[in-house]
Amino acid sequence: MQSMAVNTSDTSQKNQSIEAALNNYSLQINAKNLASMESYVLASGTDFTIFEGKGTNIGWADYRDNHLAPEFGNEDLVFTKYEFTDYRTNVSGDLATATFSINMAYTYKNEDKAFIKHGTAILKKTNGTWKIAHLHTS
Repeated sequence: MQSMAVNTSDTSQKNQSIEAALNNYSLQINAKNLASMESYVLASGTDFTIFEGKGTNIGWADYRDNHLAPEFGNEDLVFTKYEFTDYRTNVSGDLATATFSINMAYTYKNEDKAFIKHGTAILKKTNGTWKIAHLHTS
């Protein structure tokens, strides 16, 4: 009988790297920093996709220009918290999946709102760095 050893240290390090990429991305949403957000996604062409609620954006430029920029430019919208938490990750080679909770709070037209939502991410390791290829949030 052959024993299959799993390097838990390596797995833990990969999971931490994936969680760090997602954490940093969510911090940049909270800061409304499009340039920094871009560094955590596959930004070329249509390599990045997102399904957010009822919306679909194919490509980082589409999401950035047609969703995020107008949303971030809205002076009536002020994020007070946008945080990914409660990760469950799975790694296979240069691809990874993660599910997570989204703890968000914001003020819109002077009305405070807070939600806990959920997300799924697919990440790809490119040049040694985990990048977000797909997000689905609801």
